[in-house]
Amino acid sequence: MRRRDFVKSLAVSSGLGALGLPMSRIYAAPNLYEYDGNLLITLQMDGGWDVTSLCDPKTNQPGEPQINHWATDGEIREAGNIAYAPFANNASLFDKYYRDMLIINGVDAQTNSHTVGVLHNWSGKTAEGLPTLSALFAAHNSPDMPLSYLNFGGYAQTSGLIRYSRLDDIDSLIDLLDPNAIPWDRNRSWRSNAEVSRVQTYQQAAMERRLTSPTLTPRQRENINAYLGARSSREALHLLLDILPEPNDFQPDRDLGELGSSSLLRQIQLTLLTFKAGIGSASDLWLGGFDTHANHDALHLSLFEHVVESVDYLWTFANELGIAERITLVIGSDFGRTPFYNADTGKDHWPIGSYIVMAKDAPWGNRVVGSTDELHNAHSINPSSLQVDNQSGTIIYPKHVHQALRRHLGIEAFGMDHGLGFPGTEDFDFFNPGKQT
Repeated sequence: MRRRDFVKSLAVSSGLGALGLPMSRIYAAPNLYEYDGNLLITLQMDGGWDVTSLCDPKTNQPGEPQINHWATDGEIREAGNIAYAPFANNASLFDKYYRDMLIINGVDAQTNSHTVGVLHNWSGKTAEGLPTLSALFAAHNSPDMPLSYLNFGGYAQTSGLIRYSRLDDIDSLIDLLDPNAIPWDRNRSWRSNAEVSRVQTYQQAAMERRLTSPTLTPRQRENINAYLGARSSREALHLLLDILPEPNDFQPDRDLGELGSSSLLRQIQLTLLTFKAGIGSASDLWLGGFDTHANHDALHLSLFEHVVESVDYLWTFANELGIAERITLVIGSDFGRTPFYNADTGKDHWPIGSYIVMAKDAPWGNRVVGSTDELHNAHSINPSSLQVDNQSGTIIYPKHVHQALRRHLGIEAFGMDHGLGFPGTEDFDFFNPGKQT
């Protein structure tokens, strides 16, 4: 019996199809893991999201421009200790996952520039030089894995610690994983295994001879070593090939109307299968369209509905694969949107935003830290108590969030050892389950 057929029968007998996902998506068998440690996913909401219609809800204030149209008749809702806006299908996200969530509000990106906002929120610094949280995590936890760090189009600075991989095209991915297979009949091969082995042996010897050349530049030597390293880990790619679904079972693009299409569900699917195969530890997901300078409500409604669907799919599929307990998910954006509408019923750039951090059964979940006033201006927060403190507190900046996440994920010392820390930065006790704002 082929391993895929065995796994499918195992899934049926154990009831793993009960959550409504095709069985072909659950090609997961025990003892496949190469890397079996903690996992990190970031979801980069590109363009600047409106957190006042999500996790830092704001109602309209007397004498001020209207902040949110939903606030004309709607009221702020709560799930546990977390307040959320009655907008889009937010309720299905917060009501289901509030115990697994930490909301960090009132984060000041210190900019209205997309370039600086992306850089600041995903590296922790307004200037180039620091890696993404994902790059640092992968370099520390799985540096030798062939797909250690996945990136699907968002910010991906590595600071030379590691290389990232992009899995945008399914056909190209399958060709990469099994280049000897005939594309129209993948049960057949172009060359026999013996022929392929001879060619690979020759190529390896040729590359090793090149390394002895005295005329090689440092850059050429680095590239050859990277190539040899990739070749040495190539066999591990078959762990992913063996659990990939059939072509018709890959998640299709989602049509988001005038925003175009989104591949976010497929990004999640490929990320989780890579994690299940044990050949990677970190992934940056990406969703664009949040720069809503016109028609703000309709566009953000469509985007937030898709985000809720996608986050639910992530945790549902991760549970089916048996890896949900290992995942930390960090959701953020460039910055926020203005607490008022412009003449085109859009909202422009606003430096204050939020992060959402999720983990299954998180002891630090069901909490909100950080705070903003009624017009979405950030409050100063005491780093120790996490209470509003206008005298001895400080505004929360992305560096505070990154430093706390690095510590929580066990990679803070690794970053400091490479000169990639946040010296002089206040320590916020974000992950203390006994504290909230």
